[in-house]
Order: sequence, then C-alpha cells, then structure tokens
Amino acid sequence: MKRISFLILVILLTVLTSCNTQDQKKRVILTNITGELNDVLVVIDKNSWKNNSGQSLKNILQEECYALPQSEPLFKVIQIDPSDFTNMFQLYRNIIDIKISSQFKKSKIWFGNDVFARPQAYIKIEAKNGLEFIKMVEQNKIKIQNFFRDAELQRLQKSYKNHFSVDIMKHLKQKFKIKMDIPANYKLETDTNSFSWISFETPEMSQGLFIYSYSYTDTSQFNSKNIISSRDQFLKQFVPGPTKGSYMKTEPEFPVRQTVNLDSNNFYSVFIEGLWRLEGDFMGGPFISYSFPDKENKKIICCDAYIYCPKKDKRNFIMQLEAIIKTAKYSK
Repeated sequence: MKRISFLILVILLTVLTSCNTQDQKKRVILTNITGELNDVLVVIDKNSWKNNSGQSLKNILQEECYALPQSEPLFKVIQIDPSDFTNMFQLYRNIIDIKISSQFKKSKIWFGNDVFARPQAYIKIEAKNGLEFIKMVEQNKIKIQNFFRDAELQRLQKSYKNHFSVDIMKHLKQKFKIKMDIPANYKLETDTNSFSWISFETPEMSQGLFIYSYSYTDTSQFNSKNIISSRDQFLKQFVPGPTKGSYMKTEPEFPVRQTVNLDSNNFYSVFIEGLWRLEGDFMGGPFISYSFPDKENKKIICCDAYIYCPKKDKRNFIMQLEAIIKTAKYSK
C-alpha cells in the first residue's frame, strides 16, 4: 500500500514538473514582437506571390488609406518564402501564413493572437488552389484589414496607459466628464468654457487634439454634415492660423467618410475621416473626429485630431491620434 502511494506521488510530481516546464518554455517563446507600426509579414511561396493569388492579397493590404493628402498604403508588406519562416521572422507583429496545396480537403482561414510572440496578430490561410485562396481573401477583406488595424490600435493604447499626462487627464474629466488616455508629451495649448486644444509639437510636425462639447437634442445631430458644421464653428473661433484672418476649417472639396459604431456595451459613437486646411493660408492635412453623446448632461462630446507634417508620411501619425481619441469614454 505504501509502495502504491509512493508511485502515485512520483507520478503527480512528474506531471506537475512537466506542466511547469511547458509553461516556462511557453513564456520564453512568447517574447516581444518585432517590426514597425503597420508592418505585415506575408509567408507565401514566390510563385503564388507573383501570380493572381499574391495580387489579390496585395490589393487588400496595400489599399490606399482614406483621407491622406498623399497616397499611402494601409500596410507595409514584407514577403518571405515559407522555408525562411524561422525564429527571427516568427516574432513579427503582424503575420499572414499562407499555404496553397491540393492536399487540403477544405480551405479555411484562422485568426489568432500571440502564436509566436506577444502582442502578435496572426492569420493562417490554407487553400486547395489559387482560385479558392482568392475567393477566401476577397470574402474576408474587411475582417483582415480590421484585424491588423485593431491590433495596432490596441498596442498603441496600451503604451499610452503606461505613459500618460495626469494633469491633462484630470482636466478632461473635470471639464468634459470624459476619461481619455493622453500621452505624457502632450501639452494643453488653449482652454475655454467648451473647448480645449491639446498638442504635441516638434520642429517638423504638429499632432493636435480638440475636445469640445455642445448641446444634444436628437440623433440627427450625428449626421456627418451636422458634425462638420459644428466642427467648423469651433475651429473658426478657437484655431487661428499664422496669418491675420486665417483659421482652420474642414476641406469642403473632399468628401468625409463616416463610420457609426455601437459596441457590446451600447456605447454609441461616430467616427469621421477627412482633410483640413487653413482658410486664408496654405497649410493642410488629415483629421479624424470621434463623437458620442453624454445623455446625462444632454451634450455631444467631440474628440477631434489633426496632423500637420508636410515633409513626412502621415499614416502612422494619424493612427497614433486615432488610438488616443478612441480611448475617450464618458465618466461621471
């Protein structure tokens, strides 16, 4: 009987030791991701990459960003052959791992996180042939784009939570009753009864945030035309340009794009992308706007962001701003 108990104890210790070893091994493997913001690594054989299969994926990943003054793709794409997909490349932040072969009985696509590193976004696609692959990619176009964009936004937002401006966050909560993660390098430039201007300035670039509020009566105010009308009223009053009589406004010749969101917590918001310019001057660039209702106080809260950097690409800078304003939530 004692021998049996001893054997059971040995087996339990062996199992526990094995589990701990596996957990430790997993923690070692899941090191930090590599690559730059909006980089996507595509693992696919060269022949498939050069033919229609590869082109269908390029069309999705390199689709032109909306509302940027110059043409910029959604993602920077790096292609490697499956034989080169070793430890170094497995640490990439965004990966699409593709296999096209007649050996597969069924084509499928899988979306996963933290497969080789963290925080990693990973898509695996298995297709019976090129036509099946193209069909699958085109059917999942928006899901693929949003999967990588959301992953990048979440990474940025996590970094802001670790390095934030306590004073500005307190200011926004007291004044607008909102919680928003503002990076520590941002400064309060202008503050009035219903408008705050926060910015991060360098010799080559300006990233700015406008937070303002106005009376809420009904949902028709969330129409893009009404949001832009209110935006232009605030900007004309509070955002002057460098020359006398100049001021910031929405570029009327460029159509804005509006996205309406209702999340699982019934949080209603409207996201708008467009271009801005200075009336009476020659400056301009992209902007984004994030609006939601404060029903308790019958207000519309608008978090607006712009970038000015005429000598640089703007895709990553405007995404940094999007990550900031989308942390905004009503807070009592």
